[in-house]
Amino acid sequence: MIQPESSTVNWTGKKILGLHTGTINIQSGYLSFENDAITGGEIVVDMTSIIITDIKDPKINKDFLDHLNHDDFFSTDQFKTAKLSITHAEKADGKHKISGHLTIKDITNPISFITSVEIFTDFLHALGEIVIDRTTYHMKYGSGKFLSNLGDQLIHDDFILQFKLIGQK
Repeated sequence: MIQPESSTVNWTGKKILGLHTGTINIQSGYLSFENDAITGGEIVVDMTSIIITDIKDPKINKDFLDHLNHDDFFSTDQFKTAKLSITHAEKADGKHKISGHLTIKDITNPISFITSVEIFTDFLHALGEIVIDRTTYHMKYGSGKFLSNLGDQLIHDDFILQFKLIGQK
């Protein structure tokens, strides 16, 4: 079982003239194992827990957070969670290549990424990074794929989740 209070997820979104960072909380999750190899699992993220860490001005922070929670991005009033379902994993060179499905805003797409996993008796420690193309989840705001002449208002389509999962048997 994943321990949400001990696990962390950091996000980074990039634009032409910089980037924004923040955190988001894991609501629940588990990983299944057989002979120290991942065989499946599910991680549920609380989309209403998004925090912006790089903007210190309270008004600007609130305005940007409201924008992320709006329909232009995550629609958190309607879609309170996102889910990663692990369907397959391959172990190689001490790492796991994870394959599965990521659901954001009730839209599910295949995803794969690499993670390191260490198991200490009854505890699990996993580190990794997931790159997500937001446009495949109908988040087109500021995307050069859908809008032209954005200039320095262009927002990169990919955002990054860096995670540390702590689990206990």
